Formats: sequence, C-alpha cells, structure tokens
Amino acid sequence: MLSSQWPQTRPQHVVVVDAPPVANQLPASDGRCGIYVLAFDNGQLYVGQARDVVRRFGNHRKTYGDITEMHFWRIPQASLDEFEQQAIRTLQAEGFLLRNVTHAAGRLGAGSLDSLVSAARQQEWFTSPESDDLGNEVRPDRAQVRMANQVRFERIKADPRLAAMLPAVRRYLARTVPLPRHTEFSRWSISAAPDTNKNSSPRIFTITVHSLETLHVWAPFEEQHRTIFELNVDLATMQRRWPDLGEMVEIFGAAVVQDTIYSVRPGVLRLAVEGARNFMLLLDLDGVVEAARRLNLDMMRKGAAMQWKSHSFALADLLLDADVEPVGSEDGDPLTRGLAADCLGDLRQAERCYLQAADGGNPEAAFRLGELYAEIRDDEEAACWYERAEGGGYHGVRRAAERANTYALMTYARHSAEDGDLSAAADYYQRAVYSGCTEAYAELGLLLEELGDTAEAEVAYRHAGEAGHGLGWSGLASLRMQVGDLEQAETLYKRAVDAGHLGSLIDLGLLHQQRDEQELAEANFRTAAKARFPYAEVLLGDIAAQRQDRAAAVKHYNRAIKWGHTDGLIGLGLLLENESDLAGAEIHYRQAADAGNLRALVNLAMLYVVQHDDERAEAYCREAVNAGHSDAFVELGDMLHGEGYPEASERYYRLAGA
Repeated sequence: MLSSQWPQTRPQHVVVVDAPPVANQLPASDGRCGIYVLAFDNGQLYVGQARDVVRRFGNHRKTYGDITEMHFWRIPQASLDEFEQQAIRTLQAEGFLLRNVTHAAGRLGAGSLDSLVSAARQQEWFTSPESDDLGNEVRPDRAQVRMANQVRFERIKADPRLAAMLPAVRRYLARTVPLPRHTEFSRWSISAAPDTNKNSSPRIFTITVHSLETLHVWAPFEEQHRTIFELNVDLATMQRRWPDLGEMVEIFGAAVVQDTIYSVRPGVLRLAVEGARNFMLLLDLDGVVEAARRLNLDMMRKGAAMQWKSHSFALADLLLDADVEPVGSEDGDPLTRGLAADCLGDLRQAERCYLQAADGGNPEAAFRLGELYAEIRDDEEAACWYERAEGGGYHGVRRAAERANTYALMTYARHSAEDGDLSAAADYYQRAVYSGCTEAYAELGLLLEELGDTAEAEVAYRHAGEAGHGLGWSGLASLRMQVGDLEQAETLYKRAVDAGHLGSLIDLGLLHQQRDEQELAEANFRTAAKARFPYAEVLLGDIAAQRQDRAAAVKHYNRAIKWGHTDGLIGLGLLLENESDLAGAEIHYRQAADAGNLRALVNLAMLYVVQHDDERAEAYCREAVNAGHSDAFVELGDMLHGEGYPEASERYYRLAGA
C-alpha cells in the first residue's frame, strides 16, 4: 500500500489494529524512536515522528477512530525532522492523501473543511468559472472581536489609499476564497493595520487563511503614497501554466516573482505588484486565480483560522457587505465609464466601454484603446487605434510600454545589485528611467558612484533632484562632501530635506558635528528621530553618553534597537565596557554580530586585545573581513591607537596589509 520509493527499508513494525492483541505488535521500550505512518480505513495517511511511538500511538487512537494500520521505522532522533519531511513529500508526490498539517499541502480528515462546506461543494467551487459574485450567505459576527479591532480599522478607514484598494480586494476574495462570506472568521481573517514590519514597511492589511498570510498590502516607510500587493499562490499550479516563470515575468513585467518557504505549506510562490490596478491585472493573468484557489483551499483544509482574534469585521463589512456599484456601470457616458474601469484595472470592462465610445465617434476613446492594446503587447492593434484617434483629431501622449512595471524593474535592480551583478542592476534602473520612473535616476546615481563613475553619477543625481526626489540632492551633497565642499553640501542636504528626504537630516547633523556645531547637530538628530529614523537614536545615545547621562543614552540606544538598528547594541556594549563590565559588553556585541553587524565583530576583537588574547581578536577580525568588512583590521588598529595602544595598533595595521 505504501510508497515503493520511501523508505528504502521495510518497516521494523506493522501494527494491524483489527488483529489484537495490539500491544504485542508494538516495539520494545529500547527502540521506540522513529517515523511512523498511520493508515486509515478511507485510504488516507498520516506521517509522524515520535521518541516514544507506543505512547504516541495510544494518543492517536483516542483522536482517530478509523486507524487500520501503523507502519514504524526506527530513526535516530537527530534525523527525525529530515525523514518526516522526506516521507511527506514522497507520499504526496505519489498521490496519497495526507491528514498532516505541517509540511503537507492540505489537511484532510478530522476537523476538515467538510463540516462547513461539503466536499462536493468544494470541488464545484474549485472548478467553477471566475466570478466577482461574493455570494449571499449569512456572515458571522462577534461583538467582542469587532470592538477589540475597531481602533485599527479606524486608522485605515481614514487612509486615502483604501478606496482604490477595495475593488481589487473584493475581486480577490470573490475569485479565490471558497464562499468568502460563509468561511469568514472560521477559516480566513483580515487584519487591519497589523504591527508586522511597522517600522520599515508598515502593512495596511493582511488576509490569512488558516495560518498562512495569502495576501497583504504594505507601503515603504518613507513612501507612504505607494501600495505594494504581495500575493501567495500554489507554485505547482503556476508551473503547470508557466513552466518557465521567467516567461511569465517577460509577458507581465509588473510582477516580482519569488519562491517562499513555509513549514506549514511547502510549494508557495509569491507574486508582488505595485498598486491596485496592477493587482487587478495580475488576477487576470493565466493561472493566477487557479493557483490562488489551490493554495487557499488547501489551507482551509488544514484547519480553522489562527488569526481570528485580529479579524476586522468592520473592514470585512466594506469588502463583503458594501453595496458596490459595478465598475463601468451604465451611469455616465461610455468614455467616463471606461476610464473608471481602466483606473481600477478592469481592462475587460474598460475595453467594452471604450469600444462603445469609439464606435460613437469619440477619438479619445480610440486613443485609450490604443493604450490598452499597447499594454498587452498587441502592437498591431494598438497602432490601428492610435491612427484612428489621430485621424479624429486626438493627439495624446503615449505612455511608455513599461509604465506599470517600475516597481518590478526597481526591485529586480536592487536584487541584482545585492547579488553583485551591477551591470544587470544598471540595465534595470535605466529601463525604469525610460518607463518614466524618475526615482530610478537616484538609484542609478548610487550605483554609478559605487562603480567609480562620479561624473555620470552626478548627472543622474541631478535629474532625480530636479524631478523632485530628495535622494538626488542627497547624492549630490555626498559627492560634494567627498571633495571637502561642506558649504555646498549643506545647501544640497537642505534641499533634500525640503524635498522630503528626511534621512538627510542625519547627514546634516554629522556635517555640523564635523564643524563642531554640536547644538545644530543634536537638533537635526532629534528631528530625524521624531520621523522614526533609528540611526538618529543611536547618535543621540552617543551624545548622551559623552555627557555622562547614562539613563538618556540607554533610552536612546534601546529605542534604536526596538526600531531595528543594531548599533544600539554596540552603544550599550560600550557603556558597559567603559564601566569595566566586559562580560556584559561582550554579550551585547555578540548579539549585534549575530544580527549581522560587522562592526560588532571589531568591538569583540578590541575586547580581547585589551585582555591580551590576540588569537581570538584576530579571529574576530578575520570573521568580519570574510563577511565583507574589508577594513576590519584597519578599524581595530585605529581604535587601539585612539585608546593609547600604539604597539598593538601597529600589529593590526600590518595584518591589514598582509
């Protein structure tokens, strides 16, 4: 009955439940650690691991009344996880239905979705045509949960971005979530303004099915006008439709595609786009709805909604109960209705409305049709409609072919840069520039500066600044700082701040410190800290430490740590080191190093130098160098020289040149 591929050895024990006495079939007390597979009378299986399989089997018999057999293999305790996951993957690949929750694609059996939605109804829904009908089932309501999450709902209700998102999220729920009104709260939930990544990329809402976040929308911390939709779908379903996912990216360039790993559900693909319009278009892409349905149904089969406590009934009201006027309804002239549908990403409806208006002689509608066909790469059809529009006297400015893809282009550029492929990164940034993304000029400037081409970097920075991006002025200021032109740098940093790049407040403060204008520096750091820049808190902590105000320093460092800046740990370590608490200092430096802060490794090295343990000090420096901090030995030499250890500093300067 079981797979012929896993495991390669026969089980040491096979327990047949209907052949008593069962106890005589179980392993002895000295060999009960291993992997087991339960077989049920309907042909389903359950894979598990146990240190004491006899006790575990007894518990399973209390839970399941339909066990027919148990197959058991002795496995060393250290290998249990590996063998369990291998067994689950192999058995599922061969078509067995598993009742597992963790590591499996979908749970069946006890506690399944069948008690809420029949298996036949699930299958009917899964194979049904896509529809924007949300159903008319009676929704649940829980007064206490509604009240507990009302404050967070009020926060996003006042968000001007919400209105544009609602039609897109309604479509997601209608097309990909089984009977969304009926399964709300029990199987899926939506959280308003959750705390996830609130200091870096705060979320507007998150939809969770069982325990997996299947859709969330967030905005970059410094660009709150933007909205990024991240959708999780079933990888295998997408690969059936798109064996080469790169081809999908070429056709639908607006999406960022990324494999993700979840222990609760393997085989998940994440698709990210910017803006509600692109998300609506994504849902029309071949295979996406089917892949989202597969994942959502699998997760519902695993069990009940785990995030029910944070479910926002008020937000669900807007999505499921609102009396929504259909996009492109009969009110208004066809062109106006088409523009409304186009704005929300409903291109099918937009096309119908534009055709109606164009047939009525409206040349702007013909131009809009040209835009639609250009967007879906039907250049021949687009050219016909552009020509018709111009013949009718409408001469519009054609949008760049990649106008909607700038988020994807910018993301792939950053990924390429992180991977060290600077040529590919520059190409992506240039494509983003050509698509109309002036922000890409600033990123291109940073890349060119890193490559040593400061002349071209300056050109790119200036283009960005003149387009209103403060990062461009900040980049120009940095170039001026490098040649010692502090006066011009100050002017440019101030322009960057005026353009909304508040991070330049920190650069201004550092410039003032360089001039020994301490009060001005602190004022800039405090303004940056109010804007929640964690490094500003580190710098304020340093100022407080220099004033011997330990309490204030600890407060600022802890706030920096809370906001995700590990230099706060180094600051706390330095406080303790100055108080001769070397053990406490080492703990903080080690925590910072474990979090990826390479400077912390140099601080650890410094600790061991002063304790005359050069072997460990050198090891920490080499660890920093190997991790990418090439100046670690020089930095340690500078620290030692500054602390009055000239002979020791010379040793590490020599090592730096070795």
